[in-house]
Amino acid sequence: MEERRSKRVIIDPVTRVEGHLRVETEVDSQQVTSARCSSEMFRGIERALIGYDARAAQQITQRVCGVCPYAHAEAAALALEDAMGIKPNPNGLHLRNLIVGAYQLQDALLHFYALCALDFIDITAVLQYQGADKALRGLRAWVEGEIASQRVWPASPFLPRYQASYAQDIDLNISAIKGYLDALPMMANLHKMVAIFGAKAPHPVTIEAGGVTVTPTVNQLARYARGLDEAEAFIQERYASDLIAVGQAFSAYFQEGKGYGDLLSYPFMKRDDGVPIFSSGVTINGQHQRLDLSQIYEDSKYAYYKDHPDHLKPLSGAQLTPMDASAFEAAHRAADGAYTWTRAPRYGGRPMEVGPAARVVNTYHAGINPTLNARVDAINQRLGISLTDYPSVMGRHLSRYLTASAIIDALRHSLSQIQPGVSGFEPHEIPKGARGVGLTEASRGALGHWIETDEAGYIARYEMIVPTTWNFAPRDGAGLMGPAERMLVGARLADTDNPIELARILRALDPCMACSVH
Repeated sequence: MEERRSKRVIIDPVTRVEGHLRVETEVDSQQVTSARCSSEMFRGIERALIGYDARAAQQITQRVCGVCPYAHAEAAALALEDAMGIKPNPNGLHLRNLIVGAYQLQDALLHFYALCALDFIDITAVLQYQGADKALRGLRAWVEGEIASQRVWPASPFLPRYQASYAQDIDLNISAIKGYLDALPMMANLHKMVAIFGAKAPHPVTIEAGGVTVTPTVNQLARYARGLDEAEAFIQERYASDLIAVGQAFSAYFQEGKGYGDLLSYPFMKRDDGVPIFSSGVTINGQHQRLDLSQIYEDSKYAYYKDHPDHLKPLSGAQLTPMDASAFEAAHRAADGAYTWTRAPRYGGRPMEVGPAARVVNTYHAGINPTLNARVDAINQRLGISLTDYPSVMGRHLSRYLTASAIIDALRHSLSQIQPGVSGFEPHEIPKGARGVGLTEASRGALGHWIETDEAGYIARYEMIVPTTWNFAPRDGAGLMGPAERMLVGARLADTDNPIELARILRALDPCMACSVH
């Protein structure tokens, strides 16, 4: 009988992600049997907001993350607008779409090329490049030098790397490497597009409750339109080509990292008629349902807090107290103690995956965006996949491209609707003793902000449940693993000393631990 061998495989830190993430797995006969995801930082921004003017949240919450600050600005504005009972005027709505849409396009390129492509493509393939492209020739010389140096830790971002199986096709590798290099100036251009109406990027300052504090000009709109033309060409030609080629070369990853398969998303990018481009909703056991916010709560049994209130709902009044040093050490010593700063959001008791796959699947089921549905049907036929394959490593990458394509459509529409010379902002008085909720989709998934103001109009309570808190949640009181933990279980490792399979699953979710522990 073959001897079974169990081994603990730890990645600490997981690189090419935002913040400090530690992942610990138990591997038996090369297969993951258990996993724990730990966020190794504490922020406390929610508590820091208490006592401030309610309008400060739009700026302060952006400091949760330098990659997706736009989403926090939008969610904060939406929450305060909900408390006020107001909506932006048409210019405000469309200008907000232009800001957040450009940011999402930038993040799609950042995620695929800079953060994830290196898990699939072979950077050493550039050594075989014989063409005249100056950037590729320069990179070839750099890689030659790094490999020849025989340093234990060659220079990032391309090296060091796991010794693993990468793409074999030279043309695919060269194309994706060139795409990486070309994506950098394109991302810079998209940041410039954000700054046209956001005043700066990152951390745009013009998104406020009541709209966007900009009066657009014809020149600004023309500059944005030129930038969008360039971005669309890159996304639909280079990005789509490289992504689909990687998907075909690693088609097995449409079956890896599937997890529970239950999905949650919020409405995103509304049109004039109030209908969003992307739908809110949940998909549970393959069945689509309407979103019910009353089903959302957080569990903190395995988080580094002293108190563990049952089913902690947003704005419920309970305040969690971080563990002191002695309790923190005791938790680490305990076999079944707390192991992360991230709390565990649940929807009716269920761990839910959020992100591009949830956004695309729920929108497809809702039927509110026929163009998106047609694209999904066409690409499914081309790749031989179905909608059930979207909550997977490669399905999540594919969903980012489909999201980007739908955003481009929405940005074209918004550009056509904006009236030059008309302000996108209408000031309103801050509500006193009011509550509001702001729901949107960050690049990483469903983002919710909840606000409560006191009788003077200052923030009395503020709570955020962000995408990575959903995806990288720990176990809950019922013993259910968080979504990412469950996705890792069952993964087979070719080499436990080079667990690239785990890295591919984790990075496909684009974790931001800074957001998670806010």
